[in-house]
Amino acid sequence: MSAAARQGWPRILVAVAAVAAAGAGGYWARGILARGSSLVTRHAPAAVTAAAPARRVRRTVPDTLPDIAFRDRRGRLRRFSDWKGRPLLVNFWAPWCGPCREEIPLLERLSRAPADHLQVIGVAVDGRAPVLRYARHAGIRYPLLIGEHRGLETIRALGMQPAFPFSVFVDARGHIVTVKIGILRKAAARLILKRIDALDRGRIDLAMARAQISAGIQELAVVGATGR
Repeated sequence: MSAAARQGWPRILVAVAAVAAAGAGGYWARGILARGSSLVTRHAPAAVTAAAPARRVRRTVPDTLPDIAFRDRRGRLRRFSDWKGRPLLVNFWAPWCGPCREEIPLLERLSRAPADHLQVIGVAVDGRAPVLRYARHAGIRYPLLIGEHRGLETIRALGMQPAFPFSVFVDARGHIVTVKIGILRKAAARLILKRIDALDRGRIDLAMARAQISAGIQELAVVGATGR
């Protein structure tokens, strides 16, 4: 890992969408992402976990996406490395999660981007039957992996607590650029993907991409809070 990337890693962002008191933004887990002693930037809490931990645990986000295998909707064993060389948006969700269902139309639209631009992958943390039933109902066409109990293992491997939905953005070299907790909105997705595209084209480095995403998401949060 380069010196620039090491310097930029504390800036890796967990973008949490601001939500109303009703908790429309997502299902919140008391997760902390850390690199050494540096806590990741967090905005307003936006999610509630199905099984919140009793105490806060400090975890570390890996530099690259762990190459974990899951069965797809046809029962085939697939690994994240099957999409090696492409930027990824790996979305962790569950069919019983209302905010997860809310963001699926945007994920569908993003999945129709040019083949060399982005690959959307859904990792469903639930049993096969309810996942496939909801996927048919929602018309999910992007690759869908059935996490079941192994989905929780993957969440821990990513340095996370179970929080749904959350999305991991990965560049074409396999580096985790940022993690978005809560519903992914169009403006945040556009911001993150533009920086990842610039990174993959060599226009900026990893540290700069992370810093620009962090600053941009904070600005979006301010605009959203003020209504401007």
